[in-house]
Amino acid sequence: MAGPLAISTAGHAVVLALLFLSAHLTWPAPPIPIEVRPAHRAVQRVAPVEHRGDPRANDKPKHDPKAGPKPPRPAPPKTPPPPETTDLSPFAPDDANLVVLLRMDKLRKSPHRAGAEALISALPDWSTLVAGSGVSPIDDFEALLIATANPHDVTATFLAARHADTPKVRALVGRTLPAGDPRVFKVVKPGLTILTQPNELATDMGDPRIKWLAQLAQFDQVAQSDSGPAVLVTLSDAPSLVHLGAGLPTPQAIALAATADASPAVRVRVVFANADEARQFARAWPEILQRYRSATALLGLSRALDGIAIEQKEEDVELTGRIAEVQMRLGLNWVRALLPQHAPLDAGTAPQ
Repeated sequence: MAGPLAISTAGHAVVLALLFLSAHLTWPAPPIPIEVRPAHRAVQRVAPVEHRGDPRANDKPKHDPKAGPKPPRPAPPKTPPPPETTDLSPFAPDDANLVVLLRMDKLRKSPHRAGAEALISALPDWSTLVAGSGVSPIDDFEALLIATANPHDVTATFLAARHADTPKVRALVGRTLPAGDPRVFKVVKPGLTILTQPNELATDMGDPRIKWLAQLAQFDQVAQSDSGPAVLVTLSDAPSLVHLGAGLPTPQAIALAATADASPAVRVRVVFANADEARQFARAWPEILQRYRSATALLGLSRALDGIAIEQKEEDVELTGRIAEVQMRLGLNWVRALLPQHAPLDAGTAPQ
């Protein structure tokens, strides 16, 4: 699993692919465990271009005092801060330590919609549950919650979808899962369907095992505002899935929030065991960033994290900023090119 790369490139365009598809892809060595010192190059600075009234004139146009005072320049619009992260664990089974929320209503309006749809369609469950049904992951779902205790085992994945109550979406519940997959569908209520383990579907709503089920009905209210994130990720037990090399401390938990803008705003909260470990990671960030730039130079992604700032707050480290649109597009294009292609469904998986 390429967990170290996902952390060190916090908020990169391929974060979901790294979390869910890394077992199927071959990636360059991540920048944290590899001690590569890139050559330093002088940056050529370009002087700002002056705008002149007449390109043939030698002097700038002068303001006519009779015309009155110069109108004030309009203030540039304020850029909203990156969205806040959210703990998604209350909406998933208790053993799930990796939870992802995708707001399809925001992704369908995004200029990166095609890339997002390709990523979602490449998830292992998608070929089993959705391919060939005519259901669009972006158009027919409003929100999708994905949770797992083991990203390497597709049968351990829990899914919850908020969707329009249409015949083609309802027909998905009739699909036959592959042999050895014990999960079952449950329509919690019209427009809310889950795929989970049979032991998570006790009928006694007071059973402490399924307290999360009562919370689940509210999961799509997270990030509902227009300025809210389109993607939320919670990794509540990071050491169980990732381990940082190069002498860096492994965080205890990670949370991510990202918008679906052309230049997505990103916030990553990394929680360490104590302030000393957080300080150590923050001090190492410039070197991690340099190694990232060196590792991704041939892909054209070396400047993708230039807009990301780092701040330590006690045991927390926050990475915030925006990813340039051109870098986001390029990153998604690379991921789409590397995604595994799922085989078409056989007759045994057709809707019943």
